[in-house]
Amino acid sequence: MDVRQDTAIFGAGFYGKLALTQIGEDRVLCFLDNDEKKQGILFCGKPVKSPAEMRGKDVHIVIASLCQTSMEQDLLKYGFKDYSFYLGENHGYFENEELIVNPYEVNRQAENEGQWNEHLADSSVRDEVSTLTEKLYQNPKMFDHIEIETINRCNGNCSFCPVNVKSDPREKTVMTEELFYSIVDQLSEMQYAGRFTTFSNNEPFLDDRIIDFNTYAREKLPNARMHLFTNGTLLTLDKFIQIVELLDELVIDNYQNDLKLIKPCQEIVAYVEEHPELKKKVTIVLRDPNEILTSRGGKAPNRKEIPEYPDDRCVLPFKQMIIRPDGKVSLCCNDATGKYTLGDASKEKLLDIWNGPKFTMVRKCLYEGRKNWGDCRCCDNFSIG
Repeated sequence: MDVRQDTAIFGAGFYGKLALTQIGEDRVLCFLDNDEKKQGILFCGKPVKSPAEMRGKDVHIVIASLCQTSMEQDLLKYGFKDYSFYLGENHGYFENEELIVNPYEVNRQAENEGQWNEHLADSSVRDEVSTLTEKLYQNPKMFDHIEIETINRCNGNCSFCPVNVKSDPREKTVMTEELFYSIVDQLSEMQYAGRFTTFSNNEPFLDDRIIDFNTYAREKLPNARMHLFTNGTLLTLDKFIQIVELLDELVIDNYQNDLKLIKPCQEIVAYVEEHPELKKKVTIVLRDPNEILTSRGGKAPNRKEIPEYPDDRCVLPFKQMIIRPDGKVSLCCNDATGKYTLGDASKEKLLDIWNGPKFTMVRKCLYEGRKNWGDCRCCDNFSIG
């Protein structure tokens, strides 16, 4: 990232910390943030100020947050013209070369549901979701994120997951090779260049064909950003070497109560340290399997206190296509059990599904508010897709 000496980072959070590492501490004057609770304190050794405090100053601002659209509007409101974005349109989940990441060092883990709900009550990401939904409702685009779940099983027992190994209500289903190749071939004809993954609500390495599938996809989709999430428990070093060659990003969620590395991750760390060029592709995330996260539309097993968000919008049906192993297309990535079906890729073309009446109806409903679509009124996931 080429930035000038006098730089301020807009976003005192996870991506702000990554931006500081990449830009260099000597080039950064301060952080900016709209959160009054952060203003006036130090973050990563730098003072946090409000955007208003820097008005009129000769400074370059780097927006380092998922809330890029609304934050850009804030800068324009204050008269800033010299700014850039840390994250590109098809950015990675971890835009750094830090091999092992502890997300709780920057974003404190919620100790209970009350803390989680309180955080969302004044969360700026809700405004970002609303702004993006408005933009895409007025100017619809093709999906830029597709998840193909080739087997609907996971070997993890995370308490926040409605389809963990101990309580998965889904009938076991494995995608046929014919269907997978058909989906990828259609994407190839579209010259698809968005995010692509062979993972959704599952552990991808439970499918022995996962490397072969990604090999085919890499050949057919040279411009796609291919990523994969895994819990790493089934990763041998040989499989790791094969899969990482094909991907733009591999994220290994290392689930352990004590946040210690599991054995496969220990072996991968040793290998990557010997091949440091892989740090641009690989991130091992230390995760608590009992973490309090989103309610998944009220279906997360460890969530009981579930507020409703009836008037909030959702941008996911404007950006995502989630395909289950039988070809059915889910509402979004949070519809883990496949309660809602918007099409069938085993019988319909992807473009026909995306532009069809069910997707169109869902988009209109969620543009007008989550209260208009089933479990969505209870969903506290404010992802921007």
